[in-house]
Amino acid sequence: MIKGKIRTAVIGCGRVSRTAHYSTLQENDDFDFVAVCDTDKSRADEWAAHNGVKAYYSVKDLLDNEELDFVTVNAPNALHPEIGMMAATRGVHVMCEKPLGMTLKAADDLIDLCAEKDVHLFTVMQNRFNATNLLLKRAVDKGRFGKLLTCNVTVRWHRGLAYYSEDNGWRGMKDMAGGVFTNQSVHYIDTMQWLVGAAPKLAFSCMETSLRPVDVETHGSGIIKFENGVIGTLDLTVLTYPDDLEGSITLMGENGTVKVGGKSMNKILEWDFAEPDAEDDKMAMSSDYEPPTVYGFGHIEMYRRVATVLKTGEGVDDVPDGKEGRKAVEILCGLYQSDETELPVHFPLKAES
Repeated sequence: MIKGKIRTAVIGCGRVSRTAHYSTLQENDDFDFVAVCDTDKSRADEWAAHNGVKAYYSVKDLLDNEELDFVTVNAPNALHPEIGMMAATRGVHVMCEKPLGMTLKAADDLIDLCAEKDVHLFTVMQNRFNATNLLLKRAVDKGRFGKLLTCNVTVRWHRGLAYYSEDNGWRGMKDMAGGVFTNQSVHYIDTMQWLVGAAPKLAFSCMETSLRPVDVETHGSGIIKFENGVIGTLDLTVLTYPDDLEGSITLMGENGTVKVGGKSMNKILEWDFAEPDAEDDKMAMSSDYEPPTVYGFGHIEMYRRVATVLKTGEGVDDVPDGKEGRKAVEILCGLYQSDETELPVHFPLKAES
């Protein structure tokens, strides 16, 4: 357990760091935000000055020169496991932005090393902490839906050329980023499997790339059948005209239907159950909120829970760890494999996927 403030560095100075991480760290007294790291020297210098911390241009130099307790890895997706393992080797606790890795083997290597080095590994799945989603999960846990039947995720967003060109263009590279399934929809896929509460049984998908000079998928559809019989469907695109239109998840059961939508799953659009629950139904009427960005407020709660774990050793099960992050990686790998083979894919997948 860590006594005093948690000495922290942010690795990667891109969009999610400057939108969701810096301010959260600055406003949480449990953390001592000491450094940023980015291979782009000018960007590292800019955000170091902005935050009043030191700038580093390589992870090795950062780890060699700072006595850190904790790092958050916000680099391009494929680099998450490699950077996390560098930190874990030094005994530094690790938090990775989504996804945990681009392959199951890479994710498993990181999970295994963190366990070997006895350091915590957290995965940022901030939408689990939205007030709307917490209320929906509570309805599931109370059995208000009866038998769960279907879960639909719809993401109709717009990402133009500037989005793919930003940060040296890594978001348009297949091996580095993944497209709408990974970069835009991983949180929705995680929320789906978290609500359904069962392992995936099989998946089928079709993906396509259009209208953007990139190597990643811009739109597609998928079906996931879970072990408990729930059928999940995905309708995903970043080609919506003229701008973001919908990001929603709809859960249906024999006794209930709930749809959560909004910019970051922040509005309850449907809330209908056969049997009333006065307390929860009242909360559903007033649970909507307006986040400043698509990231919502979940990072604030994520950091609060991480601090509790690191300083007290309590609440470990209240924070998504590496094994939780692996669940979305496995589903994504299955969906990509299905698209490539044009065949259904059965779970569990082999670790080399």
